[in-house]
Amino acid sequence: MPITLSREEITLQIQRVVDATDAQNIYIRIVLTRGEGEIGLDPALATNNNLIIITKALAANPTWWYEKGVHMVVAQILRNSVNAVDPNIKSGNYLNNVLAISEAKNKGAFDAIMLNAKGQITEATTSNIWIVKDNILFTPPIETGLLGGITRKSLIEIARDHGYVVKEENFNADQLKAADECFLTSTTKMIVPITKIDNEFIANGQPGTTTQKLLKLYKETFGI
Repeated sequence: MPITLSREEITLQIQRVVDATDAQNIYIRIVLTRGEGEIGLDPALATNNNLIIITKALAANPTWWYEKGVHMVVAQILRNSVNAVDPNIKSGNYLNNVLAISEAKNKGAFDAIMLNAKGQITEATTSNIWIVKDNILFTPPIETGLLGGITRKSLIEIARDHGYVVKEENFNADQLKAADECFLTSTTKMIVPITKIDNEFIANGQPGTTTQKLLKLYKETFGI
């Protein structure tokens, strides 16, 4: 999609919204549309971008997320194929994710973990997924069909800088449930232990020591 606004213009508008927001810690969503035009699917019908900036005060996450861990389910809804709607495109096309998290909530879970058509773990609806097995950190590679989150990228660097072995490799639901530890990462959630998937506990059903150490390192790195 051609962008008619410069980086400087977008940055200026973001700063204006932030300045008008009376909160210390805020969530910012930036949406850039193709613009107005005649109704139709042809991208050429609209070429003058519209910029939408949404902010809200970001409250502290519940402490139990980190102290007890969360319950996830493996969704029946599959992740979009990279050859259809590539999940690594940061778009507003969230129907797939909406259906998956709706499935999770109906089962009383915190969130859903999504598989691709090959049965490989991709990610949660708004978070990346990790496992710890034999002291090695594993997270699915981008080409599996996931959005490479900022926190995912940061944690790979932080972990490797502190001597952890990190591998971007595929794993399936059985390997996920057989992990020594499991956790999710996202910008707003940081690092959250996953202690139960479907009806099975991960290891002893408690947040793992590696997960807790990584959360501490992550907070120290960013002064949180």
